Amino acid sequence: MKNIRKIENYEDFKNVYKVFSEKPYEEKYTEEDYREIFSHYRDDGMLYGAYLNEECIGLIALTYGVKKEQPVDFGEENIIYLSDVAVKGAYRKKGLGTMLMTYGVMESLKGGFDRIYMRTLERGKSMSYEIASKLGFEEIPGISQMVETENIYGFIQNKKNIFLSLDLRTLSKDDLSKMMSISREEILNSTKGEER
Repeated sequence: MKNIRKIENYEDFKNVYKVFSEKPYEEKYTEEDYREIFSHYRDDGMLYGAYLNEECIGLIALTYGVKKEQPVDFGEENIIYLSDVAVKGAYRKKGLGTMLMTYGVMESLKGGFDRIYMRTLERGKSMSYEIASKLGFEEIPGISQMVETENIYGFIQNKKNIFLSLDLRTLSKDDLSKMMSISREEILNSTKGEER
């Protein structure tokens, strides 16, 4: 049975987050990088993990406010940033990413935030883009950012990122029910045939 709860243990975080060093991302991280990211997510926001039999198999990180290095401006709105969603390879395409994003939206609502936003690769190049779009996130027109990362082979990669947002103040009970239904349906569809 999967459940979502706060990640308190660094090893739980690292064991999921290191998927970004695997295909298709292949980003380079040191032990110090992992520790800094974990501390930032834990101390400056909300960090939740999806657990299956006490193993953390996915995570979502939400951090408070607009990141100063990003070209977005939401005025005086109370903002939360969807920093990362990650799912271990063996558990992808089973609805877990959708479940985690839905959980992130719900927690953001409970926290009294006006808007949730995220940075991601363009349509067709990102699993998180597809999930966010299904949940009602919309692309912020005309805003993009080139992001430079070093891959595990020592090469510098420049990737165009776009921004998506969801106005939490406009969500109705029907919208929230739809999100929950999408999440539930994806999980049910992914388990068909597994019990044979």
